Amino acid sequence: MEIRRLATLGGVATVTALAVPATALGASFTALKPCYVSLPGTAPQTEPVDLAGTGFAPGVPVDVDVDGRRTNGIPVDAAGRLGGDPANPILTPSPFIARRERAFRIVASQNGQPVATATSRVTALNVSLSPTRARPSRRITFRGRGFTGPGKVYAHYRFRNRTRATVSFTPEGPCGTFTARRRQIPVANPGTGEWTVQFDQQRKYSRVPTTVFVRLTIVVTRVPRRTG
Repeated sequence: MEIRRLATLGGVATVTALAVPATALGASFTALKPCYVSLPGTAPQTEPVDLAGTGFAPGVPVDVDVDGRRTNGIPVDAAGRLGGDPANPILTPSPFIARRERAFRIVASQNGQPVATATSRVTALNVSLSPTRARPSRRITFRGRGFTGPGKVYAHYRFRNRTRATVSFTPEGPCGTFTARRRQIPVANPGTGEWTVQFDQQRKYSRVPTTVFVRLTIVVTRVPRRTG
């Protein structure tokens, strides 16, 4: 058997508020993730940054620059708080990145003067398999990034609308990366045709998971043995 792969990306971005130290210039951000996720594809998406902070000059609007993208006139309340209302968050897009990961900077200004800065990272959601052609039973290298939710990454193997196997990977670092060698299809005598492998962070398969996800299509074909 030989394998060819067609990869499609999809996902839903979720924001988890985590306290991340900022370089305070009189105020600080309080709800930055260590790493945000970009979803490449035909309709690129970026995970939003939830702008919240404390220690700002009361009642003075804040201008926020996220990696060169500026949002002006964000209100600050009488206690010097920026955002922080879960029911009405102040969201701005994180930078888009098509490959790998990098750092980016956020700067908040009042009256034209910087009052708080912070840094985070952004990564492109991706899963790759190497080599690109192999027998189903062969151990190959799986690489992934962008799985920033809690817990493991699960690969759900689907064939003819049924889940035939699920294996897990342990993501590491702020941008949820993993590298592991596993059997390409962990099923004895896999049937020929299209297999769909969905990578997400839910133990049980769902067609529409609540975490980011990547789907790969593996086509299994039977190759006649040569004679003579």
